Amino acid sequence: MPLNESDPSVRLKLATLDAAMPARDAIVFGDMWVVEGGYTLRCLELGCERATLIDSFETDGWLETRRANPSLNFYKGDFSDPLFMSSLRERHEVGVAFDVLLHQAPLVHTLHLMAEKVDRALCIVQPMLREQELPNTLVYLPGTTAPAEIHPLEPGDAVASMFSVREPNPAHWIWAMTPSFLTSALAGEGFDVTWSQQLDEGIPNMRWMWWACVAERSDEPIVHWSAHYKEPLLRSAT
Repeated sequence: MPLNESDPSVRLKLATLDAAMPARDAIVFGDMWVVEGGYTLRCLELGCERATLIDSFETDGWLETRRANPSLNFYKGDFSDPLFMSSLRERHEVGVAFDVLLHQAPLVHTLHLMAEKVDRALCIVQPMLREQELPNTLVYLPGTTAPAEIHPLEPGDAVASMFSVREPNPAHWIWAMTPSFLTSALAGEGFDVTWSQQLDEGIPNMRWMWWACVAERSDEPIVHWSAHYKEPLLRSAT
């Protein structure tokens, strides 16, 4: 399906890809809903020798796109599942995550699983909360007692069930996060934000905005939770 470049949020995503290119190859996390792999295909158009999409479902349109473009690869599965992700051995120069992190119940872990597959840069675009009084703010949406204040879309929208405490699943928005939170989470994975933009239109609730970034892998060492105490030293009982 062609991307709707009259949509400002689509243009923001394309600008984010442009900022990360050129690249040898790219891996795209969750690009099937509505756009049917459109951003994965754009990676090829921007010069990638191959582009890989991971998503939990596929469409007939995507199958036709793959037939016409042998440099497209596809893994059908859940990129928040560590067992599935550990079965994928390839790494890619650039990773792309558009509109997916706010749907991930294991948010920080999912970001880690994505980052493990990326050698140089992560491209992220999604609706975000504007900065709050406290930096690094992250809001859990299910169960909120003030949905009218934080609802990003029009009142009565079909996705209002995002606030049901009994429905914390990827079909709904689970998290509202600030840019400072995501910047810190990326730094914890060894990536530093080197490019960012925001878009102040397209979301009715002005507490929200579109935010985009390119985060580049840093040479600075990290002591990551995923490896901590895997090989613990002997410790004294005293």
